[in-house]
Parts: sequence; structure tokens; C-alpha cells
Amino acid sequence: MKANVFLTMISVILALLIGFLAYTIAEDKTNDSLCGVGTSLCLIATLVPTIGLQYESGRMGTNIRVYSALFFIIFLISNFCFASFVINVPYYIITNGIMLVIFLAIFHKMQNNNSI
Repeated sequence: MKANVFLTMISVILALLIGFLAYTIAEDKTNDSLCGVGTSLCLIATLVPTIGLQYESGRMGTNIRVYSALFFIIFLISNFCFASFVINVPYYIITNGIMLVIFLAIFHKMQNNNSI
């Protein structure tokens, strides 16, 4: 696995811009900054493996990219639902935290699996 610096920076900037969009959607609601930062972190975690990384194996790279893109869409829908309605902080943190931990655990397992 090798990081392409230019594509990684593009994915981080894209995630930050989408996070700012979630912040503006949640504007004048309680904890709007939490929504913006949480959205940015979750999307950075999924966009960097999707766009910014190059993998040794083509099969493994395709599997990780599809898996990361799927979680990107799930995080996008989840965070914009939280941004549209009033954010209940414990539910927001628990929901996104559990999804992020599941994503990172399976990503780590896929990355270290040598049989693919």
C-alpha cells in the first residue's frame, strides 16, 4: 500500500468541504460544530482509502475501494440526517463511533489479509 500525496490531499479537501456543508445545514442548531467536525473525520477516514491509496494487489485494491465507498455513502447519509434534524449528541457520537470502529476494523483485516 502506497499513498499518492496529491490524491490524498484532494480526498482530504473534499471531505473537509462536505463537512463544512454539513455544518452549514446544521447552522443555528445545537452542536452544529460537532456535526461539521464529525462529518469531516468520518469522511476523511473513508475517502483516503478510496481515492488516495494505491495497493500492490489489484483485487485487494478493488475490494478495499468498494468497501470504503460503501461506508462513505453510509456516513454521508447518516451525517446529513443528523445535520438536518436536531443533533442529540450521545446518539450522534455512539452511532458514528460504532460505524467508524467497524469500518476501521474490517479495513485493517482486509489490508492484512494476504490470501486476496
